[in-house]
Amino acid sequence: MNHECIDTNVIIRFLVETPESIPAQFKGVFRFFMKIEEGAKTVYLPELVLFQAYFVLTSYYEVPSSLAAEKLEQIVRFKGISLPDKHISEECLRIVKHENIDIVDAWILAYSTSKGITGAYSFDKDLSRLGLKLLKVE
Repeated sequence: MNHECIDTNVIIRFLVETPESIPAQFKGVFRFFMKIEEGAKTVYLPELVLFQAYFVLTSYYEVPSSLAAEKLEQIVRFKGISLPDKHISEECLRIVKHENIDIVDAWILAYSTSKGITGAYSFDKDLSRLGLKLLKVE
């Protein structure tokens, strides 16, 4: 089933604004997400948008990594969120919440684990520390 995409800026407004201080042009965001949470509205959330939201939260808004991952994990679990390999994105965000690891490395780890892959071509010791064999690049 096809669903309309949701963009990063909509997610960011939902996470950084409050109903009392939100600018008028964004006021519908809280009602919109309530519908998504309940499953009354379904939207497609591309993984790229999820990652961009994480980067905007942690860099521009200086939200701690674990808190950004927690907030995004809550959104991913909304009934109306359609996301490819949703379980991989949930695991990725869970890893970021609990480990000192980059979100892309966390996704590689979550993806590999879910697919039974034991190694990755990488120079990143965090992947090795968390259980993936670093394969030699030659």
